[in-house]
Amino acid sequence: MPNQVALELDMGRLLRADTVDPRQLTWATLIEVSGEEIANLPPNRLGPGERSVIAYALLHGHCLAGLDDRLARLLAEALGLKVIGVIGILVKSKRANLIPLVRPLLDQLRETGFRLRDDVYLEALQLAGESA
Repeated sequence: MPNQVALELDMGRLLRADTVDPRQLTWATLIEVSGEEIANLPPNRLGPGERSVIAYALLHGHCLAGLDDRLARLLAEALGLKVIGVIGILVKSKRANLIPLVRPLLDQLRETGFRLRDDVYLEALQLAGESA
């Protein structure tokens, strides 16, 4: 995870104390993405976290860009990157038997302000093999 994303999450904790701190996750590794790498992106109005994810993924073509922001996803895809969001990660995790259920996690996301349309919610449940 780029340091810029961790800094955005730090700011988020000022508003919501339960915002995740990636430094506390044993499976997450913080990485540095230079300002020069970010500046090489086409002009855009994305935040530093999204820009750093896209810049890193461009430099390391073997990885997925983890993005939920619509405009960030569109830019990443226009640049030829493969993109996955939190819902896709949850569905893949369920299919790999890494988590027992997707529904409670989707519900928790919604409760914390994550925007999730009803049709996407239902499709995620279907893809995860959970009845709607």
